[in-house]
Amino acid sequence: MNRELKNVTKQSGIVFVGKLIGLVITFLFNLIVARLLGAEVFGEFTYLYTFISFFPIIALLGIQQGLVYYIPKLSEEKEHKIKREFITISYLIVSISSILLVVIIIVNSELISKHLLNDSNLSTTLRLIAPMIILLTLVQLSQGVFRGIKEIKPFIINQNLIVPSFKVIFFIVAVSIISYNINSIILSFYLSIGIGVIYLLYYIYSSLLFGKFAFNSIILYKKVLIYSLPLLLTGFLGFISQKTDIFMIGYYLNNENVGIYRVALQIGTISSFVLVAFNMIFAPTISSLFNRGDMNKLSYMFKTITKWVVTINLIAFGLIVLNSAEIMSVFGEEFVSGNVALILISIGQVVNVGVGSSGYMLIMTGFPKYEMYNNFLTVSINVILNLILIPKYGIEGAAIASLASVSIANITRLLMVYKIHEIHPYSKDYLKIFSVITLSYLMCVFLKQIINFNIYIDLILYTMLFTILSGSILYILGVSKEDKQLIHMFIRKIKKSSNNG
Repeated sequence: MNRELKNVTKQSGIVFVGKLIGLVITFLFNLIVARLLGAEVFGEFTYLYTFISFFPIIALLGIQQGLVYYIPKLSEEKEHKIKREFITISYLIVSISSILLVVIIIVNSELISKHLLNDSNLSTTLRLIAPMIILLTLVQLSQGVFRGIKEIKPFIINQNLIVPSFKVIFFIVAVSIISYNINSIILSFYLSIGIGVIYLLYYIYSSLLFGKFAFNSIILYKKVLIYSLPLLLTGFLGFISQKTDIFMIGYYLNNENVGIYRVALQIGTISSFVLVAFNMIFAPTISSLFNRGDMNKLSYMFKTITKWVVTINLIAFGLIVLNSAEIMSVFGEEFVSGNVALILISIGQVVNVGVGSSGYMLIMTGFPKYEMYNNFLTVSINVILNLILIPKYGIEGAAIASLASVSIANITRLLMVYKIHEIHPYSKDYLKIFSVITLSYLMCVFLKQIINFNIYIDLILYTMLFTILSGSILYILGVSKEDKQLIHMFIRKIKKSSNNG
C-alpha cells in the first residue's frame, strides 16, 4: 500500500467525518427552516443567496485554485517568507475586489431586482444580504490556503461544525426574538459565517502564514494570476452550470418551487460528498505525483479512489430511489411533489461521481484551459435546456437539464484525461459492485411491498436494511486485501476524529 494513498485515505477520513457532521447539521437547519417558515420563504432566501454566491467567484479571480497549485511548490524553508507574502497579497486583493462588488450591487439593487431577478420586491432584501459576499469570498480563499498547505482539518471543522452549529442556534434565537420571516435566516447566516471567518483568519495568523507585503513577490504572483485567471472563467462557468436551475426556477416559476427544488437538490447531491472529501486531499497529491513524473502511482490512486466513491454513491442512490417520497415528506407535505426531481438529480450525481477526480486530473496536471472549455460547453447546454424545459415541465424540467449537462460535462472530462494521460479509473470490479447493489435494491423493493408500517419507520427500516445488505455482501464477496486495510484505516480515522470532536 503506497504512502500517498495512505495519506489521502487518512486525511480524507477527517474530511469524511467533517462532511458527514456538516451534512447532518445542514439537513437539520433546512428541515427546521422549511417546517417553521415554509417552502416560499425558504425559496426566497435560496433564490437571493444563489444570486450573491456567484460574486465571490469574480472577487477571487481564480486565486484559491492558484494557492492549491503553487503553495506545495514553496516547500523549502527559504521559500517560507515568499509563501507568507503570497498568502497575504491574496487576501488583500480579494478583500478589495469583494468590497467593490458589494458597493456595485447595493447601488444598483432596484435595477438588479427588477431585470435580473424578475421581482422588484426583492431589492430591500438584496441590499441586506449583499455584504455577505465579503465573508463568502474570505471563506473560499481560506479553503485554498488550507488545501495548499495540506492541513485541511481546521477548515473542515469550521465549515462543517462551527458554522452550521451556530447557524442552527442563531436561527432558533432569531425566530424567537425577531419573527418568523426571512430576516431570521439572514441574521443566522451573517453571525455564523462571521464567526467562521474570524476562526479561519486567526488560525492562519497563529500558524505564521501571514507576512508583510513585498514587491519582490510580484513576479511569482504574476505567474499565479496567469495560472489562476483561466480558472476564474472555469469557476464562473461551473457556478452557472450548478446554479442555473435554481436561478431560472426563481425567474420563471415562484419561490415555493425554488424551496422544493432546493431540498431535492440538497438530498440528491449528498452522495457526492465522499468524492468532495477525497478531492480536497487528492488534488494537491495529483500535482505532486505529476510533477515527480510518477504516473503509475497516480493512475493507481485514481482507480482506487474512484472505485470507493462510486460504491458509496451507488448505495446512496439506491436509498434515494427506494425512499424518495418518504424523504421529501420529512420537510412537509408541500415538498413531496419534488420526489421525481430528487431521483433525476441523483442519477446525475451517479455520473458525476462515476468519473472520479477527472476535473482535478486536468487542473492539477497543468491543463486548466481544457476544464474551462468543458465548462463552457456544459453551461451552454444547461442554460439552453433550462430555458426550454423549466417553463414547460417545472422543477422536473430543471432536474432533466441538470442531469443532461452534468453527464455531458463529466464524460467529456473523463475522455480528456484518457486522451492526455492515457489513464482511466475503471476495472472489472465494477460489475460486481453494480450486481450486488442492484440485487439488494430489488430485495428491499420486494419486502417493501409486503411489509409496511408508517412513513418514518419505513424510511429508517429500509435505509438500514439496504445499507447493511449491500455493504455486507460487497465486503464478503471479495474486497481486496489492500482495500480492506485502507477501509480499516479509514474507519479508525473516523473513530479517532469523532472521539477528538
